[in-house]
Amino acid sequence: MNTNSKGLTSFRALAFLAVFLFHSNMNWYDAGYIGVQAFFVLSGFLLTPILVDMKKTLDTRSFFKNFYGRRILRIFPLYYLYLFVVALACFLAISSKGYGGNEKIDRFINQLPWALTYTYDFFQASALFQHTPLVTHFWSLAIEEQFYLIWPLLIFLTNQKNLKKFHLVIIFIGPLIRLATALIAASYGTAVFNTPIDLVIYTLPFSHIDAFAIGGYFALYRDVKSSASTWWLIALVILFGYSITYLSTGEFQISTLGYPHFMKDKFIWGYSVLNFLFAYILVQIKNKRFLPLLFENQALHYLGKISYGLYVYHFAFVWLIKYVVSGDHYYVRYILSLLITILVSAISYELFEKRFLGLKDKFFPKGTN
Repeated sequence: MNTNSKGLTSFRALAFLAVFLFHSNMNWYDAGYIGVQAFFVLSGFLLTPILVDMKKTLDTRSFFKNFYGRRILRIFPLYYLYLFVVALACFLAISSKGYGGNEKIDRFINQLPWALTYTYDFFQASALFQHTPLVTHFWSLAIEEQFYLIWPLLIFLTNQKNLKKFHLVIIFIGPLIRLATALIAASYGTAVFNTPIDLVIYTLPFSHIDAFAIGGYFALYRDVKSSASTWWLIALVILFGYSITYLSTGEFQISTLGYPHFMKDKFIWGYSVLNFLFAYILVQIKNKRFLPLLFENQALHYLGKISYGLYVYHFAFVWLIKYVVSGDHYYVRYILSLLITILVSAISYELFEKRFLGLKDKFFPKGTN
């Protein structure tokens, strides 16, 4: 299955925008955290067919070498460049005579080893975690990297005739893993884990294995014929979320789209519902049946191409601009931080990331030459 679609790249831009609005504390859009969930499903949707095709055309050594080589060239350069630049800026700030201490900077320095080793998701779920916009959002990048390590091995070891069953099993056990995680976190309490429990589940990698599996399953085995069905499904998922929240809490908050921060009372099954919705939408987008004028738009497509940089850089700029533009100028801060993030990400992509992306097919082709 060819997943090389302009619309799928554009989908990244909208997923990032959701996260950006959430991190900007836009009170009218409290559901922005699910943008990360959309990224997880998209990763499974894009990479699973690639792995299946590589398994058919490459020998064992080339399968793993080429996949990991391509991922390293895509992920590592920008990731470690950001950590190096921010660490250097923090050390220079700390060593300056006028430095009076800043908890965001101090926390970044203390948490740097977790980010460097792609284990920040485990740290964020622990009782040791303290928020800093300079690196807190890297928990999701750690989960992505852990997925890249494990998923190729699972796909390679699974016989082709059992591949569909494999995906269905992973999809089925996803909610059970979240339930087990909740029970374990409740048993050990705050001495070991962060609070609340729904945040622990949100940041641990095991909780999202079914997101990658659902993305892969839909990419390999599902097709959607009716574009109208997508709108009905979106409406049903949102209405269902609102209804469950109201019945369990008596609250009705429009900005959550029915799924409050980190799912709260829905963390067992809520992620599964959204995973299926995103995967369903991705099939439609790929086949140009869902909002093609939006997802085939050139400007949105370019933002999707630089979305990795957008995600890496954005939280630091949201924090910095907050101190530059003071007072009640909220929307000025939001717009300014978004524009700077786009500008820096575009420069980073054109002048830095492209140099490494151009080496992927040269040294690590996806198939036989």
